[in-house]
Amino acid sequence: MNKISSFFTVVIFSLELVTVSCSNHNEILWQLGESDNKPDEFALAPLGYKDFLKNDFGWEDRNFIIGTSDVSTEWPYILPGPDDIWAGSSASNWRSHVLNVLFSMQEVPSSGKWEFIIDLFDYSAKAPPLLKITVNGRAWKCPLPANSSSTALPDSSDTGKEALIKIPLDQGLIHAGGNEINITSLQGSWLTFDQLRLEGPASAELKKKQVVFLRKIQAADYEIHTNDSKYQPLLVDVDQVKGTPNLKVILDGKEIFSDTVETGRYVFEAPMPAVKKETQSQYEILVDGKLLEKGFVKRVPYPPITPSGYVNTMLGTAHSRWMIAPGPWMPFSMVKLSPDNQNGGWQAGYDPIFESVGGIQPYSRVDDGRLTDHAGYRTFGNEGRGSKGSRYRLSLPYR
Repeated sequence: MNKISSFFTVVIFSLELVTVSCSNHNEILWQLGESDNKPDEFALAPLGYKDFLKNDFGWEDRNFIIGTSDVSTEWPYILPGPDDIWAGSSASNWRSHVLNVLFSMQEVPSSGKWEFIIDLFDYSAKAPPLLKITVNGRAWKCPLPANSSSTALPDSSDTGKEALIKIPLDQGLIHAGGNEINITSLQGSWLTFDQLRLEGPASAELKKKQVVFLRKIQAADYEIHTNDSKYQPLLVDVDQVKGTPNLKVILDGKEIFSDTVETGRYVFEAPMPAVKKETQSQYEILVDGKLLEKGFVKRVPYPPITPSGYVNTMLGTAHSRWMIAPGPWMPFSMVKLSPDNQNGGWQAGYDPIFESVGGIQPYSRVDDGRLTDHAGYRTFGNEGRGSKGSRYRLSLPYR
């Protein structure tokens, strides 16, 4: 579950620079774009915002990989918000969009200051975005202040009102190996980028270009039992970057897994023999015969997994129809209870990015089941309908 941090300060300068500080100067480890008050180096600039969906930006499984991806084609100058009809939202459907940055660290010092900075070129004056930034599972919410100086449309050829978002990162949040940053808008309209950068200690070192991005390695909290064997998987979470490399897993000097990494993201189950008591083993991950990472893993006995343990009920619930919802199904049943955080209509349903709910629907429409007022919930208007209707703020999204 994501940990939410909401501390920030807003300073407005006479030069019309807005600083949102959620605040330390350091070495720049990586950056997207130049801090030059122009987003020209990014994809779709200066006026291609209506092609955001056409170019497949904003999907949860699309990633920008530091050291490999190209900002001119793989990072858009704009991030739409739920208000933006041109980016897929409608009267019945809030369309969420997320931009993901993946980077891998070779060396991370035990001390030093870290800061993630988003330098915005402009944002919507009519509907300022509520930005959510997540770094390795820890989240910050940064509402941008209303202003009267920004442009009516996301035109990067005009002069915008710059905003600077600074997020100090706790020691240990950035770690050796794979790291991930996610940027999305929970409310409001568009914003455009000038630069994004990560600052950290001078002794910190990024990994060089890779054909495989290794996100995470961990022992599964289950076992797999077959007719003649029992094993606990070592979960190897990877993204293909280039080509079709071979990935091998060595455990205590013995090869236990080998497979080809093709396009997409994979969580491989490398079979470690099941143990009867806590045991520590050493693993090595090899890509095309070269060592990518090594370390130690703690193995303990776990109960076997069942087929339902592989089910992710959240798949397909966003950008979809109301009948594809996260609640449980019963074969041939007439009622299905699930949260609904879209507006009532053709594409009502549930998107886990949005942290509010309009009701609990028994089958098709949010109007068929309505949450009653409850202490701890705050009601507010439906997206695109002003103060009409009511919604209920959730302290944590349903996942």
